[in-house]
Amino acid sequence: MGPSFIARLAATVTAAYTAVLVFATHYPKPQELLGANAPSDKTLHVMAYAVLALLVGLTLVAAGRWTRPAIARAAAGMAIFGALDEITQPLPWFRRAADPLDWVFDLGGIALGLAAVAVAVAIWRSVRGRQ
Repeated sequence: MGPSFIARLAATVTAAYTAVLVFATHYPKPQELLGANAPSDKTLHVMAYAVLALLVGLTLVAAGRWTRPAIARAAAGMAIFGALDEITQPLPWFRRAADPLDWVFDLGGIALGLAAVAVAVAIWRSVRGRQ
């Protein structure tokens, strides 16, 4: 049996968000996208990658693949994605600057997003187990 509609929808939303994230992190003039009252760059990194991890985690849950090995693979994949995202920003056509500390904040966001899903799954299983 193939993936459920919810799992496919979650994967599609995750892929779309990832595309928007790549666009936003490579856009040559981010201040045009963010406006004058944007949060700090590091806060944006944590938030962006927490949302990515949350979506990846929800996709795993919806697909019935919320297991420690799958979570570890997802975390590693997102960490590599974050590093590549940062490494490619200084390419001439993007005209952005790379900052290794941004990647550290990406990792913090990944941890927060996956932790939020883990807490939600634990609560859901606990509530469901009482019924």
